Amino acid sequence: MARRFKHLSLEQRIQIQNMKENGHSVIEIANSLGVHRATIYNELKRGTINNLYNPYYSQETIEENLGKGGPQSKLADEALARFIASLILNEHLSPEKIVNLLKADNQGFSDIPRTPNTIYNAIDKGLIPGVTRECLNTSRSKLFNGGQISLPKWVLEKLDLKDGDTLDLTVTDDGKIIYQKRARPKKDC
Repeated sequence: MARRFKHLSLEQRIQIQNMKENGHSVIEIANSLGVHRATIYNELKRGTINNLYNPYYSQETIEENLGKGGPQSKLADEALARFIASLILNEHLSPEKIVNLLKADNQGFSDIPRTPNTIYNAIDKGLIPGVTRECLNTSRSKLFNGGQISLPKWVLEKLDLKDGDTLDLTVTDDGKIIYQKRARPKKDC
């Protein structure tokens, strides 16, 4: 059977105080609440001020400590967040390239993100000023050997293109490319 942990409620803490004042033992209190005796010992230790148990003080302490949990984000450093924002907005670098750049030269920052996911999560949480996921959309394509062109994923989604689709391209005199998606031939079976 898996263990289930949960915090004591304020009502349970008040019950501990009442039972303690009425002379009940720690084991009796634990059995009454359905918890281990160590829970009661820890609770009495946490909530005791001047040799008197105070359930309200204990509840307040728990609520304060709940907000302190978890590791601090590497991008809570505002200078690093601004630096990453400038790389994304001005240099149009992807989170992958930013991580590689910072690994090669940490730019004077002591704690740098080790993976692109750290940067993506920080963008989603709004820790990088002025940057959203839409800012990461690049308008660049890459040309490979054999004339193949790599289009960014957002372009493929916007044009509703799938593997095997054919585009007819026309280049204007001023260098703009006009495309037209060729309809797929219907299969006769």
